[in-house]
Amino acid sequence: MSIFKNIELEIEIIGKELNAKISKDRPGYPESLRTFEERRIDWEDNGIRKAIIIQPTFEAKGVNSELWNFTLVAWKGIGRKRKYIEEVIEKSDFKIIESNINELLESGKKILLKITDEHLK
Repeated sequence: MSIFKNIELEIEIIGKELNAKISKDRPGYPESLRTFEERRIDWEDNGIRKAIIIQPTFEAKGVNSELWNFTLVAWKGIGRKRKYIEEVIEKSDFKIIESNINELLESGKKILLKITDEHLK
């Protein structure tokens, strides 16, 4: 059963509000590389691509599904991208994200909607 089962609806609702694409577990990757769960909410706003990402921690020895991250990202360009990244929650128990999902998604949405070219580095 998915670790996201209790927050899937909230993710879908915010995705619809943003007219975003919801990605589950990297569907474009070969099956052999899809060894962990994650959720991405991706959309474009005034030429800037934006995403709310919930994923486990990547470590030198692999993916640590005990420690989770809630990350906001905005970027523009190909190759050497100009970007904005904010680790809202870093290396935390998934229950922290789960119990605060509504506030995290709303806050993430508000922050990313305010991002303009001036914020990208």
